[in-house]
Amino acid sequence: MKKQIELLAPAGSMESFYAAVNSGADSVYLGGKLFNARQNSQNFDNEEMKHIIRYAHNKGVKVYVTMNTVLKDSEMIDALNYAAFLHDSDADAVIVQDLGLLYLINKFLPDLSVNMSTQAAIYDEYGVKFFEDFNINKVIMARELSISQLKETLNITNVDLEIFIHGALCACYSGQCYMSSFLGGRSGNRGKCAQPCRLNYSFYDKEKKEELHDFETIPVLSMKDFNAGQSIGELIDAGIKTFKIEGRMKGPEYTSAVVEYYREIIDNHLTGKTTDISELEKKAISTFSRGYTNGYLKPSKDDEMFARTSSGVKGDDIENIEEETKDIAHEFSSFRRKKVKFAISLKVGEQAVLTATDGENEVVVKSSEVCETSIKNPATEEIIKEQLGKLGSTIYELEKLDIASDENVFLRKSTLNQLRREATELLYEKGAVVYSRKEAGNIPLSRVFDFEKNKNDARAKISLKINHNNEIEFIDNMKVKRVYVPYNLDMEMAKTIEVEEKYLWIPNIVSKSEYAQFDKNMKIYEGIFDGVCVNNPGSFYFFKENSNLKIHCGPFFNIINSFSAELLKGKGAESITFSIEANIKDMESITRNSTLRTEIVSHAYAQLMVMKNCPMSMVKNCKNLQDCSKCEYREKIMLKDRKGVYFNIERENKLTHIYNSVPLTLIGKVYDFERAGIEFFFVDTKYLEDPEEIIDAMYCEINGVQTSNVLQENGFTRGHYLKNIL
Repeated sequence: MKKQIELLAPAGSMESFYAAVNSGADSVYLGGKLFNARQNSQNFDNEEMKHIIRYAHNKGVKVYVTMNTVLKDSEMIDALNYAAFLHDSDADAVIVQDLGLLYLINKFLPDLSVNMSTQAAIYDEYGVKFFEDFNINKVIMARELSISQLKETLNITNVDLEIFIHGALCACYSGQCYMSSFLGGRSGNRGKCAQPCRLNYSFYDKEKKEELHDFETIPVLSMKDFNAGQSIGELIDAGIKTFKIEGRMKGPEYTSAVVEYYREIIDNHLTGKTTDISELEKKAISTFSRGYTNGYLKPSKDDEMFARTSSGVKGDDIENIEEETKDIAHEFSSFRRKKVKFAISLKVGEQAVLTATDGENEVVVKSSEVCETSIKNPATEEIIKEQLGKLGSTIYELEKLDIASDENVFLRKSTLNQLRREATELLYEKGAVVYSRKEAGNIPLSRVFDFEKNKNDARAKISLKINHNNEIEFIDNMKVKRVYVPYNLDMEMAKTIEVEEKYLWIPNIVSKSEYAQFDKNMKIYEGIFDGVCVNNPGSFYFFKENSNLKIHCGPFFNIINSFSAELLKGKGAESITFSIEANIKDMESITRNSTLRTEIVSHAYAQLMVMKNCPMSMVKNCKNLQDCSKCEYREKIMLKDRKGVYFNIERENKLTHIYNSVPLTLIGKVYDFERAGIEFFFVDTKYLEDPEEIIDAMYCEINGVQTSNVLQENGFTRGHYLKNIL
């Protein structure tokens, strides 16, 4: 079944699944009823999933099942046993975001392949290298990469890289978006994204205290759709093997048309043909469009990526396309039928013998009765061919029929039909199974939660992240025990900080030039800092390989279960920050099970998005190609939503950061979390009017003294800390 180049199609419904397979996809990805990042798709129950895998395998198509959400300890047994069900059902791989689920699949289901989701925020060779120790089948790269960046990664890894080539584009790096979670309580990391990036906003000038009139209430974050058709050949030549179409929420007409379009492009490139694809492209675009962009593959000043609209449109010919798709989008479609050869032996006085082969498997069936003689009604070649050719309610079409029969031999038509049914059913059963896996069955809780209970007696402390050199004045080492210093601050200043622990702070998205800077300054860092706070797998790998600094995993690792902590501990982490989407029960469970030191974001304006694109580029018309550090808009613009809420935007190192309108805080609730055994209570000075007041309040509460008048009414959020995330 393995093909060198793989066209991977989405399936959010049974009709879309059939459309994907019968239009020429090499593989499909889809989700069960739980644990997947498209909870609003129809998705598939267990019986449907088994049928899908069997059907796809019989047509030479692979099935990847999405389990690409972050998971809680309370969900891990069910998630692992669902993975075991997929393992036993012969799924080709599961698509995973959560590090804890990856840990458990490797431990309990080592022969089930894992495709690392784009939600894991893997965007360079270091991120790929982080996962090479695990049973990884593919790594799904971030959409924000250029062809040259993909080539750099391909040069140092043998892992199959999968990339998106068509469909909707998220504004934010996948897995790093908390906007839906904090604005509407529906987390993208849990498959419930409400798409706030498609809503209307206006730009607000903080200096002039006015809205920019040309950009009032439009979807300024909404991206065009992706179409990489012109770059497929170059990507194949670069070494990309898996090409993924986005669109599990779309209908079968979209799936079919887009698969046909890319099937033709890929086959043309591989065979050297040059067929006209213009009609196929037009058909694909007619099924849905917000306008199209080549994305980040070949950055161009002429390629505007912002759609300035939230909803897509369909072409005038959409009804014709939908009608054309009807025959493709059902189980026994006339498209992509599997060729079968029959050979039948009819000997008087013997059982009839039918041999069936599909090129890979062969079965032999015999009739329950023996053949007889009949001069009036013999089984003629025409009768035999007619009965054995009735394959409409199967996936097969008769390619060849060999008949060896005695003269005037007789066999009832119903017996011929029964032979055909038995042969095709047995052939289908054989074709459904690709892997010879030992059945995993049900995995009990006692085998999974086998932690030695952690005796956590750490005393609560304050950790502080500063953002400017002059903020050193807020570091009172009686109150603050750990300090995080961003890598772009003055290292001479960092040397003068006197606290128990000093950590270098690395953001969640890091460029190649920044890595070069880290490499150049590593000895300086090692001379100043005790450790480094990394915020993605790539940075973890880089610093683990190139320094002797302790590794702290920051909040962007999305840690909400004990097994994620175990995986990171196994890779060499010394401490972790809980995800800002975790709640107190999640944290209590992790501190009870893990020996890693823990930290909670206790007062900070949460970063809701990090984007490669710059919304302000629409104002300046600079297309992201100018020097961001000199841009007058880089810090002076805010987003204003339809409810009149303002969000700070910052452009730094060619990335856009959007921050929540109010701080996430534990002030007034510190004691509840201190009892959970959390060691560090993290304060970030960014956008704080009076960091010293916040530090004092936090210090008081850690030491049992309640504070008042620190928080403004309706001027803060508890996030998900005291409730369950959706």
